[in-house]
Amino acid sequence: MGILTGLILLVIGLIACFFGKRYYRLVLALVGFVIGYYAASAVLVGQGDAVQLIASVVAGVVVGFLFWTFYKMAYVLFGIFLGLTIAAIIGRSFNLDGTVYLILAVVLAIVGAFLGSAIADLMIRLSTAFGGATQIVAGVAAIATALNISLPLADPMHGGATTESASGIITLVAVIILGVIGFLFQTRNDPDTA
Repeated sequence: MGILTGLILLVIGLIACFFGKRYYRLVLALVGFVIGYYAASAVLVGQGDAVQLIASVVAGVVVGFLFWTFYKMAYVLFGIFLGLTIAAIIGRSFNLDGTVYLILAVVLAIVGAFLGSAIADLMIRLSTAFGGATQIVAGVAAIATALNISLPLADPMHGGATTESASGIITLVAVIILGVIGFLFQTRNDPDTA
């Protein structure tokens, strides 16, 4: 299950990070797939691998379809996605949890939603670049763990990336560097700015 999850995250992360603006409707559906997949996988953690995999894929497809259908709200959704990604990075970096983390996530999601509608193109590039970067690093970490390969990475999507460990710091730096590279790549290759 770990290798498949890692590959899904890696592929979707690469598409989102480097081609998020160009294919934003597809990326939105893929992000929806990841959200549905992870939610079902977390709920069914005690079930057998087959049940967990099938239910996770079905949930991913359903949520991905909903995101695809409501793509016109993408600017707001990408703003929320960026706000939640920043909240996750801040929350993990400073070991926030419970109510404080929830308040931070809600506030940054709301700020992201407003910014998303005000500066739509920039918001799509930023949120897909950094969200995709987080998925890339999580995918590599999941694949390495499943293959028993020791990498100095923590899983940024499951709370492993904190400033309390070298692997957490390396993970945060990797996400930031990949996010910046993805953002610059999307900006440079945007047909609307050429």
